[in-house]
Amino acid sequence: MSERARPASWGMVAAFCALVLGLGPGAGSARGEEWSPSPAPTRVDDPGRVLDGRPSPKTLEEYVALAEQSHPKLRGALAAVEAARGKAVQARLYPNPMVAAGSPQIAGSDSQWNGFATQDIVTAGKLRLSQQAALREVQKAEYELIRARFDVLRDVRGSFYALLVAQRRVEIYKQLLDIAQHSYDIGSELMKAGEGTKADVLFWSIERDRAEVRLLNSTVFVETGRRELAAHIGLPRADVGTIEADLFAKLPSFDLKELQERVVQRNALPQAAAADIARAEWALERAVVEPIPNVNVLGGYQRQVDLPPQNQGLLQVMVEVPLFDRNQGTIRSARADIATSRANLRTIELDLATQSADAIARYRTAQRLVSWYEEYIIPKARETVRLTQQLYGQGEVTFLSLLQAQRTLTETELAFVDAQAERWSSAVAVADLLQLEVFPPQADAPAVSNVDEDFHLELGDKAGRVGRDPNQPAAPLPGPGEPAAPETIRPLPPP
Repeated sequence: MSERARPASWGMVAAFCALVLGLGPGAGSARGEEWSPSPAPTRVDDPGRVLDGRPSPKTLEEYVALAEQSHPKLRGALAAVEAARGKAVQARLYPNPMVAAGSPQIAGSDSQWNGFATQDIVTAGKLRLSQQAALREVQKAEYELIRARFDVLRDVRGSFYALLVAQRRVEIYKQLLDIAQHSYDIGSELMKAGEGTKADVLFWSIERDRAEVRLLNSTVFVETGRRELAAHIGLPRADVGTIEADLFAKLPSFDLKELQERVVQRNALPQAAAADIARAEWALERAVVEPIPNVNVLGGYQRQVDLPPQNQGLLQVMVEVPLFDRNQGTIRSARADIATSRANLRTIELDLATQSADAIARYRTAQRLVSWYEEYIIPKARETVRLTQQLYGQGEVTFLSLLQAQRTLTETELAFVDAQAERWSSAVAVADLLQLEVFPPQADAPAVSNVDEDFHLELGDKAGRVGRDPNQPAAPLPGPGEPAAPETIRPLPPP
């Protein structure tokens, strides 16, 4: 059986030991390590308040640092590593000898007094095999610790950007309320001048009230998002204030096939499953040598009170004869356990491949949708509202036209925010699958590629029309002797 390579991320495990629990070589005692209770929750919202002498956190990195120090999931995973290490130490310890004294006959001229010791001699390398199986459990626990850390990072990153999106929604609803208020003021002035009706003013009043209640409701999601972020860093009663990050930051594109391969290579779940296979293989070897009997040796001294007294030596050797029980059932079970562990590894790899495909599908569509909204759709919607307000103030369009323009802007802004939320949610999923230390993903992250160019080529779009403003002129026709260009996409009608 071949030894499996130790993971490159094991240094991270040692770092957590020092960071979370402060364990060291001399930290043990006869009673064992006692876990200290969780610290009292800290308020980190008010600008005047500080956390351990530091300013209140605002960035993702600060919240990640808090989660690594406070989250109980990491403490539990680290405790599991320590438990597995203890079992590995115990598996190699040799059996203790036994010492006894007695008298088979106390009274009389033939009374005897003796003392002896017994020792089990373990054969066939059973202790070594038991420890090897236990060490694979240590590897599995360490991989699970790594996976637990990235589970915490995923939750913190997801709730952080969900809160950032909620803050952006509040800003949008404030802008929409200003638009509604401005439209209401214009309608009131036109009614006073005799150019509008009371019905127009009532309609704008309704729109203003709707915008105001939407703004109030959006603040609820900000508050709940703060509570969720506080829970994900392990401080559920902490007060989280306004956070800072670039919601519109550019994110790289990923190649799906390479991503699936990198996820299987980098993710801790397949590594933990591989360690479990190694454990099962060592357990099978241990089960195979179990029928080889250990040797029990007894040696001692006996004094017989007689005339004359006699000094006698005692010696006994005992072995178990594997006549009926040759560990057949355990060997059979160990072989099935290996097959189960291998199937589990394959299942995990398939699940990760499926999750990667789903995450990339959401990531690419959200990326493209955000790009189109940001570059083309939103500027047009805002310009439409501005021009319609001017025309309405001059009495050239009806209030229905202005209302429709305002509703279009509302839907466009909200759809843009929803696309941003989906973009960051899928980015968090991709980073979690790849177990990226840096977030947002950078251009040098694994499996990064220019997917947009591949997308153009798949559609036969050599001029790159897909992803550009559809209202711009199409590419010029090829000249004589040049190959014919593919059929261009017709410009969309203006909104």
